[in-house]
Amino acid sequence: MGFKNRSGHSYLLTFLLIVSLAGCTSNSGETKYKTTSPPPTATSTSYSSPTQTTETVPTSSPSPAPAFTKKSTEVEEITDLRICSPLQGIPITELTDTIHNPFNPPRSGRDDPHQGVDFAVQEYGIAISGNPVQSVLNGHVAAATDNRFPYGNALMIETPLESVVPQSTSGINLPTLSPTIEPHPALNCPQVSPIPSWSTEKRSLYLFYAHLKEPPIFQIDEAIECGQIIGQIGDSGNALNPHLHLEVRIGPSGARLGSMAHYHTSASPEEMSAYCTWRVREIFQLVDPIQLLSTTQ
Repeated sequence: MGFKNRSGHSYLLTFLLIVSLAGCTSNSGETKYKTTSPPPTATSTSYSSPTQTTETVPTSSPSPAPAFTKKSTEVEEITDLRICSPLQGIPITELTDTIHNPFNPPRSGRDDPHQGVDFAVQEYGIAISGNPVQSVLNGHVAAATDNRFPYGNALMIETPLESVVPQSTSGINLPTLSPTIEPHPALNCPQVSPIPSWSTEKRSLYLFYAHLKEPPIFQIDEAIECGQIIGQIGDSGNALNPHLHLEVRIGPSGARLGSMAHYHTSASPEEMSAYCTWRVREIFQLVDPIQLLSTTQ
């Protein structure tokens, strides 16, 4: 059926003219472009206005970010932030599964009920000894106890707060400085010599690892690295079953306590005084160990 205008002319000529201008279809069915130029590629373009900062549209192939160097502050902070599990082979995120006696701090001036956290490794429901114990932080040895009651074989490691970046302590309820107090008389804390007058201008974290299987082999002031094996889980001291007792306190930097013992006929007045200074006089203030360990999660 043909189409004609009022003058009787066919539309065919007009139609062919339009097709020739618009392009045609090839034999393969693909549309041919008028030009052979390829489509534009993505480029990095900056847009700015008087009221906006410059915004850069990213390219399709961005350049890799530069790596930090040893002189970078960020690298030093990340190194200081490192916290390790106290139990080899058990990630920090799984430590709560090994707790068999949680942190339960005492009232001021008292010595009970539980000032640390006890971690036990079990096989078939029975606590076992021998699992390697690791240092949680970098630091230096502040005290070593050779099978003295109640801690047994124990090692104390100091880490100055100034060497720990703020992010690693942001989740910890850091205690404020408080006056030294006299223990309750029932605790039998002797005054054998003037209590050391450590400066409180700088403070440190002190981590105490107790009930180790063997006496510590480290010397006072010896450097210890995060993740370094410092002993094995044992049942020395007053432990009824093999476990690691971990205490965390904040106290004056540079403190060295020597041997500590109490509640046993073999404890000397000097050892009892050191024990009371650590646990009762509030020169060293308690921190929940789980709070410290949770800063990496």
